[in-house]
Amino acid sequence: MAREVRENIGASTLKRISVGRPLVNPIIEPMDERHNPDFIANIAGDILSKRFGERIRLHKGEVFTTGGSIVIRCSVIDACSEVPASAIVKKTREDEFGYHPDSPETPNAAHWLFNDWASAEFLNHVPSIVPLSPLLYGGSKEYGFIVLEDLGEGEAPNTFEALCGDDPKLAEQTLIEHVSLIGQLHAVTIGRDEEFRRIRRRLGALPKPERLYQDPWSDARNSPIPAREIEETIELYQSTFEEVGICSQTGVADEIASVTAAVEACPRMFLAYCKGDQNMAGDYIRRNGVPRLFDFNAGGFRHALIEGMPGRMTWGCMMRIPARLLPLMDAAYQSQLTQKHPEISDEMFRRAMIEAGARWHIFHVIHRLPDALTKDRQRGLTSLRQQMIAWLTAFADLSEEFCGMSALGTSARRMAEHLSGIWSAEAGDMPYYPAFRNNK
Repeated sequence: MAREVRENIGASTLKRISVGRPLVNPIIEPMDERHNPDFIANIAGDILSKRFGERIRLHKGEVFTTGGSIVIRCSVIDACSEVPASAIVKKTREDEFGYHPDSPETPNAAHWLFNDWASAEFLNHVPSIVPLSPLLYGGSKEYGFIVLEDLGEGEAPNTFEALCGDDPKLAEQTLIEHVSLIGQLHAVTIGRDEEFRRIRRRLGALPKPERLYQDPWSDARNSPIPAREIEETIELYQSTFEEVGICSQTGVADEIASVTAAVEACPRMFLAYCKGDQNMAGDYIRRNGVPRLFDFNAGGFRHALIEGMPGRMTWGCMMRIPARLLPLMDAAYQSQLTQKHPEISDEMFRRAMIEAGARWHIFHVIHRLPDALTKDRQRGLTSLRQQMIAWLTAFADLSEEFCGMSALGTSARRMAEHLSGIWSAEAGDMPYYPAFRNNK
């Protein structure tokens, strides 16, 4: 539940600011001195002073809060030309879960800060034509913040804004560009997992792994998973079907074991740095004509295709994306991956898509479905039950399209049809993103 408890994608998150544009609300009053924006800006000035070798003072500007952070845009006062005119200070919030840098216990705000910090430090040193993250100027483990490059407001609507607009061509363009950028991120980080882990371990304690299929952004174990954990997963999956009065398809046990080995345990050539938190497509802007990603506090090394097909499994299950765009998005992502790794054949890529899609399906049945069966609730732009049926249908479609994981695919279709029959008609009627409502 470590990352899940921070999920904050309700209507209030649709407001804009910048780091580029995290999805946030204005903060009204500081909770204590450690969360006081003036205090944080003063300490952050010391971090920049060490980085640039001269005394730097920061002036607090816009201040916003997210579910896990206080974000402060600071302007630089009286510095030389080599120092940026502004910077972003991202302070992890300690009020809900506490900040314990040396503890592996979860949830723990220190883990999210250290993920962000390690990700920026790591990605700043990965050779790439496109900068993969904001520049990291430094951070304070003592006070729980990092100082980052200010990416500004961006030069065009980000993907989420384009999807919620009225220009289908722009929405299609940003989807393709965004998923291509994700492909670039994965392509250049495959094979560099130990480099990231060294940085992350240096910063502080690593979190204990969550139970299997209980964390949407679980890191790959990189070792065989004990048989008992897999058996518990199979029992949970099958019992969830039984609770609603239907049976899963014969063969799901073997497929769950296979998916667990290929995705959660050892992704092998598909082990890449993934940024996580892919519910909505608001983590991408253009700066100086270059597409940029930001917000890496759920980042880690995991199977690349977990976030490599967002049109099918994440963004496209928050609201609908036209089916005609899905193969275009897949192709744009695959192109970036195989330019760097030509050893990944089309057949291997399709297999990886099916396995990662099956991983999402198992997670949704075990972790999301019990909540949805209890009651419906708003979850971002649509409801949990609408998304639950969309998730089930998306994997069933993927399984049928690529002829893989047929037992899980058949089970997904069976569950989707059953839920559509017992839930409201609205639950089975996922709307298109506004940009596509007249251009499907």
